[in-house]
Amino acid sequence: MTFRNLILGAFASVLAASAASAADLPSYKAPPPPPPPPTFSWEGFHIGISGGYAGGVSSHNSAIYMLRPGPFLVFPTTTSIGTSGFMVGYQNGYNWVFGNGLVLGYESEFNYADVRATNSGAYLAGVGASSRLQWFGAERLRFGYAFGRVLPYITGGLAYGRVSPYGQQWVNGVQFPSSRSSWQAGFAVGGGIEYAVLDNWTIKAEYLFTRMKGASGASLGFPLAYRTINGNNLDTHIARIGINYQVKSFGALIGMDDLGI
Repeated sequence: MTFRNLILGAFASVLAASAASAADLPSYKAPPPPPPPPTFSWEGFHIGISGGYAGGVSSHNSAIYMLRPGPFLVFPTTTSIGTSGFMVGYQNGYNWVFGNGLVLGYESEFNYADVRATNSGAYLAGVGASSRLQWFGAERLRFGYAFGRVLPYITGGLAYGRVSPYGQQWVNGVQFPSSRSSWQAGFAVGGGIEYAVLDNWTIKAEYLFTRMKGASGASLGFPLAYRTINGNNLDTHIARIGINYQVKSFGALIGMDDLGI
């Protein structure tokens, strides 16, 4: 064997040993890319609180019948009085999301309200009355279009509230009580915009217009007088902000998801 053949044989042996060692080494693969973040969805339950300004106009017809000896006196009048106040309460509901981005929702709310007259209004022979909104609720549908975490929407449905005459009226020395109140129903329409600041928390700004009949009824005055009030309308403009907690499933709403149920 020549020296050249010896060198070539040794080199071939080294290459074969290197190839065998490389075959025994574990193969290396790059780690898979992280999964994309989940897309935010408006689907599911929500519950929250809201509050803001409420005010509008209270309009009604009233009449005083003086039941005294002598001429039978009647003082009719129509009064329109501005109202102003605040409203604070809670809301809850559910949203359904469709493939084209449309969002259909149902929302129920109930609020404490203190919306009353800002002036004494028009008087005739001392006759005056106003409607005070004490409680307010609504059952509404919402229609919106989702732009990712932004949801503009319109809304409308049933409105109801507790309404009472406001203030004491004196007519020619006769005092009329104003303590009677009643529950009334009407309608509510409006719109708003909601934004998801976190996956489960959203904030909203909303406007509603509501109309109900307003305070109606009759009462005896002391001494010897009778008064009737017939509401024409109680219009209220509501501008408010709110915060909602989004619950993505009914199980999460009642705590069953945490139990693995």
